[in-house]
Amino acid sequence: MEGDGSIKVPCVVRSAKGKLQYPSITIVFALKDLPLAQLLAKLLGGRVYQQTGQYIMLSIQSLAGVYAFAVLVNGKIRTPKVEGLHRLIAWLNASGKFPFIEALPIDNSPLNTNAWLAGLLDSDSSFLITFLLNISGQAYGVDLTMRLTQRQEYHRSSSLGTSYLPIITTIAGMLGINVIKYTRDRGVRTELGFLLRVKSLAARLLLINYLDNYQLLSSKRLDYLAWRTAHDIVCSKAYRTSEGTAQLLALKNSINTKRTTFDWSHLDKYLES
Repeated sequence: MEGDGSIKVPCVVRSAKGKLQYPSITIVFALKDLPLAQLLAKLLGGRVYQQTGQYIMLSIQSLAGVYAFAVLVNGKIRTPKVEGLHRLIAWLNASGKFPFIEALPIDNSPLNTNAWLAGLLDSDSSFLITFLLNISGQAYGVDLTMRLTQRQEYHRSSSLGTSYLPIITTIAGMLGINVIKYTRDRGVRTELGFLLRVKSLAARLLLINYLDNYQLLSSKRLDYLAWRTAHDIVCSKAYRTSEGTAQLLALKNSINTKRTTFDWSHLDKYLES
């Protein structure tokens, strides 16, 4: 939710046409992650809708589902989106329809003690495998990178703060890397963001240690596993052989937009529960 989700809380009880208005939760997924969206819809009491392009949206609209969601994530938010959760909790408490919820502050526990970061990586990261080929067709200059981007500022003013710098700095500290600011021209607007780039051996090992404990749940998990295999090939120097280069090439051509096969067996334990 903190990566690609939003909490919508009505400012007024009724619309201009007199219709009662209620809060809702929405989370956007890539179309290829439909099985994960469907699982979450089942667990959280929501529905999945097709969106324009290669996207789908999980929507939780029932008051009971919205209340359960608020209770579930209360105290687990780490970004300025906690402002939206607190508005939602205030609305639910004022409705008098459910037991009172005490709005908890941002979670400041160590990042490596729970799966929060894995959820953010599921939303906003990418795993990249790049290399060159010498005249003999063998790989060299291999780069294995994980990129994570976040906006610089939350879109609403809040006494809780609007900057994403504190959480992005915390993530960077955990992985031993630097925070990079970037500006991107989107045509109708200018995007200001933060970029984290895991590239060095030391940073890769820290990330691998974390993701081996707290697994990704989207199709990005498959990209990570391919990237991790490439990491092993690089560490063993096997990429300097024809066989190793061929394996690296196959891994590179199996991730991100080039992925054509998917294995969702890692979700089975959640379906069973």
